[in-house]
Amino acid sequence: MQWRTPFTALLTVPASLALVIAALAWVAVLCEDAFGTPRWLMSLDAASAHTILSVVATGAMTALALAYSLTLVVFTLAASSIGPRLLKRFTTERANQVTAGLLGGTFLYAIIALGLSGAEVPRLATVGAGMLAIASVVQLIWFVRTVAQSVSIDDELAKIAARLERDLTRLKDNSALSVELPDAKSFHVAAKTVQAGYLAQIDRDALVRLAKAEDIVVQVGHTPGEYLFEGAPVISVSRPVDEQTCESLQTAVRQEPARSDAGTVHFSLNLLVEIALRALSPGVNDTFTALAVSDMLSGALAGIAQTKPRPEVILDEAGRPRVISPGASIRRLFDQAFSPLRRAAATNILMAEGLARAYQRLFDAGNSEAREVVAEHVEILMFDLARTGHHDADIAVVKKQIPAIVD
Repeated sequence: MQWRTPFTALLTVPASLALVIAALAWVAVLCEDAFGTPRWLMSLDAASAHTILSVVATGAMTALALAYSLTLVVFTLAASSIGPRLLKRFTTERANQVTAGLLGGTFLYAIIALGLSGAEVPRLATVGAGMLAIASVVQLIWFVRTVAQSVSIDDELAKIAARLERDLTRLKDNSALSVELPDAKSFHVAAKTVQAGYLAQIDRDALVRLAKAEDIVVQVGHTPGEYLFEGAPVISVSRPVDEQTCESLQTAVRQEPARSDAGTVHFSLNLLVEIALRALSPGVNDTFTALAVSDMLSGALAGIAQTKPRPEVILDEAGRPRVISPGASIRRLFDQAFSPLRRAAATNILMAEGLARAYQRLFDAGNSEAREVVAEHVEILMFDLARTGHHDADIAVVKKQIPAIVD
């Protein structure tokens, strides 16, 4: 069974941290029994120590429940107006994981210390519980600040745009490699999908190691995020390989029944577009959020607009090509990013101005192919504005934003 990444992160990171903290209670009680109570510790009777541990346990569990309840409410409200897929970020945010682990570990620590102490005075464990309580308060303050930033649309857009730009930069660097590739007709299918679903992730590092060990070139036929039927070919190799190698290639492919964030260019791009479309909907009517999305899309796509589309190639340490993946198509990226926004902005002259500014920036930064695609988008934009009956003065304002394209 293949676990989904957000669920695994939510389960392992906080649980591991909580268990480690809980084990410290057993260590503290054991050390105090073996070596005695240090003189520098405060003087406590058994009743006071047990009371402190009980208060710490109650407070930690209450804070954990309250933090998660408030955060889920805030994220649900944000998802209704921004995008439901942002909720998946909740489980993978490091602040949320550490907070859950620390508060849960503090609760377990206090409970274990109470159970192991009996009639004794667990001074060392009590001091440890006090230190954990202080750390929990500091962590809770940081947690609230992080949650407030997470539901801020501008901060969320900046995070998504930064990830999109990072993935596009990697794609551009790998696609710019001028190396000789094997003939596409010489490849043989070595791995297929085992069920219908979304191609969630492909372990590139494992493919590179396997290709190097077998001295082959691996070709990936699809990009993560695509929906594939059962038996669809995913991985091909430059020469026939044995069954064991095919099984190893199969393990590098992970499918999921639902679309998830696999760190792909298209997922981040679609997420930005979804946020912009929701902002332009009559129920939200937040044009300035959509304008911010168009600005960030133009900034992220500026780098890829300077390159010539070709397959993405990953080399080994010796500089030999080992993994070939579908490259970036400038036309597909531009259409995927701006066509939905252009359609939604047909009646919104302010958004049309923002798109025109984005087109002008990409036109100035792109190569001949990118300029051709941008010019096509501009032509359709102007046609939509004229068709929807905008005033000539408003259309002229949009034209002023794209002087190098319409002249």
